Amino acid sequence: MSENGICKITVKTRYFGKLRELLGTRTETHIVEKGATVADLLLDHIPNKHLSVSKIWKETLFRTLKGEHLQEKNGTPVLKNYLVIINGKSAKLKDCLKEGDEITIMPPFGGG
Repeated sequence: MSENGICKITVKTRYFGKLRELLGTRTETHIVEKGATVADLLLDHIPNKHLSVSKIWKETLFRTLKGEHLQEKNGTPVLKNYLVIINGKSAKLKDCLKEGDEITIMPPFGGG
């Protein structure tokens, strides 16, 4: 898919727990730029699709200090204890998305 000369891909996201409740959906499709990362999806695309809860979304998923996202040395934001899975395999925020990827975002699990 191409829009204004920019190559686009389609990915599907699945939400669980608090994230599902926050967004009011189990799954949705996102059209992102080719080369977009998991971080791009979580920090830009999903919040932009859900503007009314975008601030809560970011505060729920990412570690912050005085309202700013904490970042690794490489500039990648720091996730709270959420697990991101692409096509059944654990993913990192810097991983690039590919056409047809299914991204699952799972909350921390309690145990004991």
